[in-house]
Amino acid sequence: MNWRLTGPSLWADELATWGAVRLDGEQLRLLSGTVDAVLTPYYMALKYFSGHAGTDAHALRLPSLIAVTGTAAVVALIGRRAGGHVTGLLAGLLFAVLPVTSRYGQEARPYAIAMLFAALALLALILLLERPTVVRAAAYAAAVAVTGVFHPLSALIMVAGHALAGWRAWRAWPPAALLGAVPAALLLHDASDQAGQISWISRAGTHTVRLLPEQLFISAVVGGLVLGLAVAGVRRDRAGRALAAAGLAPPALLLTAGAFTEIWVPRYVLIAVPALVVLAVLGAARAGRPHAAVVVALAVFLGNPAQLEIRRPDGHGQDSARIAEIIGPRYRPGDAAVFPEGPSSIGWAARDLYQYYLPEPRPADVLAVTGQRVDGVFLAVECPDATCLGTPPRIWIIRTDRATDPVENMSEAKRDRILTGYRTVERWNHRLLNITLMERRPPRRPR
Repeated sequence: MNWRLTGPSLWADELATWGAVRLDGEQLRLLSGTVDAVLTPYYMALKYFSGHAGTDAHALRLPSLIAVTGTAAVVALIGRRAGGHVTGLLAGLLFAVLPVTSRYGQEARPYAIAMLFAALALLALILLLERPTVVRAAAYAAAVAVTGVFHPLSALIMVAGHALAGWRAWRAWPPAALLGAVPAALLLHDASDQAGQISWISRAGTHTVRLLPEQLFISAVVGGLVLGLAVAGVRRDRAGRALAAAGLAPPALLLTAGAFTEIWVPRYVLIAVPALVVLAVLGAARAGRPHAAVVVALAVFLGNPAQLEIRRPDGHGQDSARIAEIIGPRYRPGDAAVFPEGPSSIGWAARDLYQYYLPEPRPADVLAVTGQRVDGVFLAVECPDATCLGTPPRIWIIRTDRATDPVENMSEAKRDRILTGYRTVERWNHRLLNITLMERRPPRRPR
């Protein structure tokens, strides 16, 4: 999991994390009022951590790495509770070698932390079903609450799934679940007017179900193996019911909701992975424990291509760091950097990767009047009608999309100034990084 932790470039969402944790407390509070309210607790926790560890990629991703390491240990405890010591050991090992574990253990976002506390909530649920006590109910409520603090939607889906098993402890589970769900509900209420953040999500369909193994486990073949064995591993004892409720119900619930509204995102149900892993080992163990050990070895072998892929420089879907090798050696004093507007270009990412990956000296961001995330405004404010562009000898247009037109999604004034005064010299296209170098047109000679 730790191998090549900083190999993949930070992608757009991780750059958003980097930008947020660099704010002071007041600026972060103002930002949460307009965007990312559900992520503010994570930003605050990571801000405290980065105050000691720094804000480079290694430091930003380290909490997620710690979280998946802890999750592997919790999965082993759940497996031991459900099937004995060997089952626990194999479940912990299987979780550790999955590509999805590596992918989100190397991501500066809250999903790995939410997965850790979801696993703790599952362990607490199993204990609560075995013998309901106030202490066990409180432990369950606490685990649910922390899951909700780090990803509220995941927590509520998790609790809804747990209801399929939790009702059997009818005196202890409902109050613990309701109490634990309070932080998630409050965060979602605070973010209710920020629905524009998920406007990019499309509805789920039959194609979504076909892609589920790959989307949830990063590797289609490994995902198919785990999901198939997980279904075979469902049992009717207390632990089996809890595992099925935690592993199978959340993806089914979100997929169903996603067929009617734009809400399905595979990483929102990563909280189901620990339970699915234990179920998979139980399913394989029905044919004998050696078969379960073979499943772990198969997951290592079959998942190796995905493990290598996610550790490439563009392994997180965006080749952000390449900006330095493109612009750095070609920079000339007087160059200017220009960025597009519009949602299709992931508005914040181009300026963030320019600031993070391109060291000084670099082309000047001449259009920005304010930086990003200032006084609650997420995107940088540019001067009206691009009046401050001036007449630099060369312009670098930096985009984080696949647009074929370098001035797509730009204001009419900015586009006109660029097209009338400059011509394209060279273009570079990489994963979610599109750079165009333009130079000033020579003056027309009089006839």
